[in-house]
Amino acid sequence: EVVAALLKAWPDAVKEKASSPIFDETTYKYVTSWEAPLQTACRCRAPFEVTALMLNTWLSYRENRTKTAIISLQGDNFTGDDKVLFSHLFALCNNNADNPSPSEIMDYFV
Repeated sequence: EVVAALLKAWPDAVKEKASSPIFDETTYKYVTSWEAPLQTACRCRAPFEVTALMLNTWLSYRENRTKTAIISLQGDNFTGDDKVLFSHLFALCNNNADNPSPSEIMDYFV
C-alpha cells in the first residue's frame, strides 16, 4: 500500500536513479552503481506485488517500452515469481526458439 501511494503521488519516481553500493565479487570491493528503483527492488528481493507494481508504472512511460530499455533490466537478481515475470517480458523482446510461445506468455499476463 505504501509503494502504491508513493507511486500514485510521484509516478516519475520509477525513472529516478540513485547510487547504491554493490559488492563486486570479482574484486571483493563495493562499487557504486546507478540503478532505478525497479532494479533496486529486484536486487533487494522486494515482494512480488511491489516489483509488479513498479514494473507496471515503469512500463507506463513510452521510452521504457523499447527493446533496449527492457533488456537493460536483465540481470541475475530475479527469484521466484519475479524471475518468471521478467523472463516472459524478455522473451517478448527476443526471437529465440527456447523462449515460451507468445500464447504461453499471454496466458501468464492475462
